[in-house]
Amino acid sequence: MKTVTALYALLSVLFVSAAVLELDQPPQEVLGSPKFDVLTDHDRDAVIEQLLATHDDDPVHVMRLLDPENASELDSPRLLQVFGTEAVWMTEGDKLRLRQQGLGFIDLTNHQDLYTCQGYDDSTWPELQYQDKVKSVTKLLSKDEMRNNLANLTSFHNRYYRSEFGVKSSRWLYDQILDIVSTAPPGVRLSVETFTHTFPQSSIIARFEPFFGRSSPNPTIALPRIIVGAHQDSANYRFPLLPAPGADDDGSGTVTILEAFRTLVQAGFAPERPVEFHWYAAEEAGLLGSQEVVSEYKQLKKEVGAMIQFDMTAYVPKGETPIVTFITTDVDPNLTNWTMALAEEYSTSVVGGAKLFAGAGSDHMSWHRAGFPAIFAAEGDPFKTFNPYIHTSGDRMDLANGEFSFEHALEFAKVAVGFVIELGGWVE
Repeated sequence: MKTVTALYALLSVLFVSAAVLELDQPPQEVLGSPKFDVLTDHDRDAVIEQLLATHDDDPVHVMRLLDPENASELDSPRLLQVFGTEAVWMTEGDKLRLRQQGLGFIDLTNHQDLYTCQGYDDSTWPELQYQDKVKSVTKLLSKDEMRNNLANLTSFHNRYYRSEFGVKSSRWLYDQILDIVSTAPPGVRLSVETFTHTFPQSSIIARFEPFFGRSSPNPTIALPRIIVGAHQDSANYRFPLLPAPGADDDGSGTVTILEAFRTLVQAGFAPERPVEFHWYAAEEAGLLGSQEVVSEYKQLKKEVGAMIQFDMTAYVPKGETPIVTFITTDVDPNLTNWTMALAEEYSTSVVGGAKLFAGAGSDHMSWHRAGFPAIFAAEGDPFKTFNPYIHTSGDRMDLANGEFSFEHALEFAKVAVGFVIELGGWVE
């Protein structure tokens, strides 16, 4: 799958007469004018809006015009499960239409054999024992660091997983992680990788290696890894190439776990077992990035002890009490309850639970459905304090009335720090 760069070379329709635009001519005729790369983002967006208005807001028709080189992919069959429904066969183009209708979904096409739907009703979790360590790290957390990182992340026109902006934003994030790693104390064992996919945007995995090395000192004992995740891509559901700053969804989760990672590195974190931070690509396209990661982990028989996803951590409607919220549906219930108790220990926020309708969620779903204990932390009850700006150009960090709260996001960073230290251990 190629990057959708054809748009910026071919959107010369701005220079085509209105009469031509109204005709349903082949893309080669419509897109045969002067180069488009001299235009601003605003001009490009205006062209897209004009095309949508001309073609009855059909995103598939417009995408065929703008990206004729990849137009045939829009007809490729995809097994899609819209949240709350059964999976049905549709097409890649139907994904554009579903998003325009505001519907979330999982694309199961390449991972139909991945899921086991294994339950974890009998899972047990340790007593909290690293209070001093956790609190020493959470003191290092900085709202200014989060704000600066999010300002840079949202400066990309969008982070659509097939666009050049999606690739550039992922590379920017990778560079920030490398900068953090470069400051690590000598005894901190770290590795970073770009997890490449069949689509252009890469996922990123940063890993604290166990203090005793990559392998268990006892070959008969596996070292299950602890995973903290967020998704780095963004989406404008009206049309994927329109602006999508994605400040809350999921820029907030991305910088929340980035800040947790930074402070753990600064503090010289030396875990007993592997601890990984994942920034997934293409969540908005149906959990594509995380499913590929999970599929490889299953194939290589990598042990996973626990996974937590942070998706949207900063929106607090005016007049509402901030609540560090844990989704209680389609998750490991015991791990959720344990982490809620952990949040009450290490966060100063109110902590609560909330439900989603069956089958809905974020990248933790890829892990949960594959049989791993996974949970989901979010900014509030989706049915009561839903952010109305997500998936639009209005998902920004400069919301009126201070509704975008770095103070709230910082509480989730505390949870992330506590989660990995309490489950990953710390070797003195």
